Amino acid sequence: MEEKMGDDVPTGDILNPRLPGQRPVLNPWPPFPLSPMFITLGRLPDHPTAIARAARLAGLAPADGARLLAGTFPRILLRVATEPDALIAALTAEGFLAWASDPAEVTTDARRVLVRDLTWTADGFLAQDAQGASHACPFTAVRLLQRGARTHTSTEIEKTTTRQLSLGRAVLSGGMMLTKKVTQTTERTTHAKEPFLLVQRQDGAPDLIMYEHRLSYQCLGAEMGPATLANLGLLTARFQKLCPQAPLDDRVGRPGFVAGLPLMTADPVDLGLFLVSEARYRGC
Repeated sequence: MEEKMGDDVPTGDILNPRLPGQRPVLNPWPPFPLSPMFITLGRLPDHPTAIARAARLAGLAPADGARLLAGTFPRILLRVATEPDALIAALTAEGFLAWASDPAEVTTDARRVLVRDLTWTADGFLAQDAQGASHACPFTAVRLLQRGARTHTSTEIEKTTTRQLSLGRAVLSGGMMLTKKVTQTTERTTHAKEPFLLVQRQDGAPDLIMYEHRLSYQCLGAEMGPATLANLGLLTARFQKLCPQAPLDDRVGRPGFVAGLPLMTADPVDLGLFLVSEARYRGC
């Protein structure tokens, strides 16, 4: 049976190229075992007990279901589904928009083009990565724009050595040694958010991600200003104008969306981007 994946699949895995709006078809005999599937809900039916019904079908306590499904959708209902097809069928029969996904489908920056510079062409643009390679993309190949921010955490360890008076050492040395060395270790952790624009493609080529502080904004021409965040906003608006078929989705950047996702092996931001991408395929 053929297996469907998101638009973040490397081109080497695709047997047949996609037409616009289609999803890639993968090799039906993957060289690695599939991971346990997780279940996502894109939309709830209009019923006051919908969350409780979803929890019951998934075998969860009502309180756990309410916690997992709180906030902006899509939300992950179940991290590991033993019989995903049966559960999806049961949820669908109850009016839920639900689907199963493999955690291995979640794309990271290792499989994206990290854009450092842009050059506009007659019908698209050239994206240059950190290694200087150019990646051509026609405007018609862009299917979705996502805004968000990634938090970078860094830890610095600082050691300071001082000399302190030591009465014990003075007694033992007959007054020859009055001090001792004392080393103090201080750990300092900082968190910095870096906004980004993710340009997702529908032609099988890797998606392109543009971070606020890693991108040259010369492509904006006379519109370029001194503030990088404002420049990223201008660039986003230009992509919206040049790619009218591609909606802009900012759910990953909304408060609580990423923080409310359950702990999984995937990076939370990458997981959120994947969920929104899959939801957009399904019209939600």
